[in-house]
Amino acid sequence: MVFNSFRSMLRMGAGGVAAVTIAVPAQALWLRINYQGNEPLPEARGPLSGIVRWAQQARVSKPLGHFQPTQSGARLRGTYMSNQHAAPHDTQRAGRPANILFLGDSLVTGVGCSQERSCGPALPLAVAEFISKRLRVDVQWAAIGETGCDVRVLREKLVPAFAHEVRRVRTLGQHIDVVVIVCGLNDFKSAYHSLQNTAEDFRLQLSDVVAQVQQQTGVHCTVVLPALPVHRAPVFQNVQPLLSFTSHLAALWDEQKFLISKSLPRRVCFVKNAQEDDWYSASKYWAIDGIHPSDEGYRVWGEHIGTSIVDHLLHRRSTDQQFPKRDWLSAQAN
Repeated sequence: MVFNSFRSMLRMGAGGVAAVTIAVPAQALWLRINYQGNEPLPEARGPLSGIVRWAQQARVSKPLGHFQPTQSGARLRGTYMSNQHAAPHDTQRAGRPANILFLGDSLVTGVGCSQERSCGPALPLAVAEFISKRLRVDVQWAAIGETGCDVRVLREKLVPAFAHEVRRVRTLGQHIDVVVIVCGLNDFKSAYHSLQNTAEDFRLQLSDVVAQVQQQTGVHCTVVLPALPVHRAPVFQNVQPLLSFTSHLAALWDEQKFLISKSLPRRVCFVKNAQEDDWYSASKYWAIDGIHPSDEGYRVWGEHIGTSIVDHLLHRRSTDQQFPKRDWLSAQAN
């Protein structure tokens, strides 16, 4: 557990603790100066909502993350279509699509994505495409984010925007099936700067966000809380003891997400970081700022999140008698 790591730090003795106490703030200040001295990376270009067609996915041999625009240039009434040369929609698989909404910070707005592409934020696209392929369904997605937001901003500004999107979907005779909430990066960066920036307060704030989301969408909507792979970000690599300290701090914040999911195991899905993910530190998975994923990094992370979502939904369908039958969830995943 996270707390065991802190205990091991205490075993170093007074001298070791004093060294860490001095080194960590100094290294953090050095990183902040160098990080803020660079021009902030822009958000992803392109639409913030779209639909991934299963029939198109079935004919496209390109790996996830390699998208092609439509003839109108990737925007189709503000949406994104996977491939303009794909086969017509499979009528045997036709029906209501799955609806997935993403709420969060710069990881949702697509900071770190290539500016040469105009396909929107890469993480929502990667998750939607993975689920479409695994469950053989159409997936509608939308991203509601604000770069730099913490859980308080998410609750105060993004949740009202989310409620508006839920109402819009309902006017179409549909409902939201999955909500992915990506947060915590901007929260633990200001950890313990005040009495309100603690892990416990983060859990309380995020619990309120989850409650509001479920109030808007209904009890059958699954809320997904992914852990953040901060421990693999290149900006922290080879900067000890800051790397260990930051990794433990990020893990403590992610543990609050796990505790929320533990209290609502059927309705909330916690996505833990992948095991043995040393390879994820490679530069190709990260943007030039060393803290945001690249297109390829978002793709890999999105597939990891998508795997947990599919497993959770299929398990919930088989064990929860009150879970409604979804036409898009009726197929056997392959």
